[in-house]
Order: sequence, then C-alpha cells, then structure tokens
Amino acid sequence: MAEVQQNDGGGKKKGAQKKMQIRVDFTPMVDMNMLLITFFMLCTTMIKSQTLTIALPSNEKVDNVENMSQASADDAVTIILDAKRKSGSFEVDTVNGKVVPVVYYYFGKPGGEAGLGSTPESVAANNNLQESEFLSNDEKSGKARGIREIIQQRNKDVLEKITELKKKYADGGFGSLETKEGREKAQAKYDEEASKVRKDENLKKPVIIIKSTPQAFYGSLVSVLDEMQINSISKYQIDNMTKADSTMVIDYQNRHHK
Repeated sequence: MAEVQQNDGGGKKKGAQKKMQIRVDFTPMVDMNMLLITFFMLCTTMIKSQTLTIALPSNEKVDNVENMSQASADDAVTIILDAKRKSGSFEVDTVNGKVVPVVYYYFGKPGGEAGLGSTPESVAANNNLQESEFLSNDEKSGKARGIREIIQQRNKDVLEKITELKKKYADGGFGSLETKEGREKAQAKYDEEASKVRKDENLKKPVIIIKSTPQAFYGSLVSVLDEMQINSISKYQIDNMTKADSTMVIDYQNRHHK
C-alpha cells in the first residue's frame, strides 16, 4: 500500500508550498512473492533425469546362476567397443579433435575352438577377431552396413518374421488404422505378436555379448544398445573384458595398425 504524507516544513507561513512525501509499503509484496513461488513450484514440471532403460534377463528360473551368462558357441556373438589408436601405438588417436569409435567382433569363443588354451600365445595364434565399421546404413543404397549388417545376418530368421508382421500391420491385418483407437489396438496386437517371435526358441537367434575397452566412450555403448532394439535382439548382455579378449585386441592391433 502507498501512503501520502503532507509536510509543511514545520511552519505555518501563509502561501508556503506544502511538501508531499510518498511512502510505499512493500510488506504485502512478501506474501504475494511467496504465493507465486509456491504456485510455480507446484505447477512447473521439474527436469526429469534422462536414463537409459535396459531390459535385463531375469534369473528367477535359472537353476545354475554361475552359468546363466554363458551362451553356446553357435549363438554367441561378442562385440568389443574400442577407439582408434595411433599408428604403432596403443594411444588413442583423434580426427579433428574427436575420438573415432572402433568396433571389433568375433563369433563363438575367443580364439576359436582351437584357441581355448590358457596361454596368451594360443589365443593369439587362433585369433578370430574381426574389425567392423561403426556404421548403420549406406548413405546411397540404404542397406545395412557395419555392425548392423553383421547383427542382421545372425538374426535373419527373427527379422524375416518381424518384417511379415510389419507388413500385416500396415495392411490393416491387426485392425483398422483410420482411428486413433483402432491404431492403438492394432499396435497392441502387433507388439504382442512381435514379442512372441522374439521369444520363439525354434528360431535361430544370436546371443550378443557387449564389452568395451577402457578407451571406448559412452556414446559407442548407447549406439550398440540401440542396435539391439532396432534389430529385435532378445538376448544380449553387457559383460567385462576377459584376458583372452584383451589378448586378441592387442594381437589384432599389432598386426593391422602398425
């Protein structure tokens, strides 16, 4: 509230100009500010933490917990994330100030069936490690390249079934797509059928094991996890590097990155 006070200077001289002083009381503003702060705190959406959701397998029905991370040699595909190294060195190299991601992979066991010995020499002698481009699709043809192509080749049976379901969904096989309610029901039916395909044990499916060296960066891991969702991989896990994995990476770099 504002208050106006008149001041005659202490005298009562005839014709003297009266001085007026204005005083503004800001006390009510305190209450109003508190109300505004409370209003915005209750009505404003707080920043949500951005986390990566990973669907991990359950071990409720696993009899032997020690062996639940093991996969058969025929199904196992191990992906090792790394960074480009300097020629003749193990130091990380950069291109235009940016680290270049590198991805290695091998099928089955490290060193192959013949390289299962405990010595580093036996693993390196049968090194079945291969390097792949860290690309998704070819820019011109649109066909899968790099690690995506390798994953799709190993998961071919499942992807063929998923492609059929997508075509059926687009043709209205799961219900009308003209209304929002119809699309929601059709999507629910599609998701249910796709889930059955991914869990079908009669189809040949890979088990992807993702590992990374200390030089790899977080973006590579996120990209590979995205590939798991894009290519309908039902079984995958993030694991630690073993001595055999490190031996194969070092041996590969010694032979190819000199």
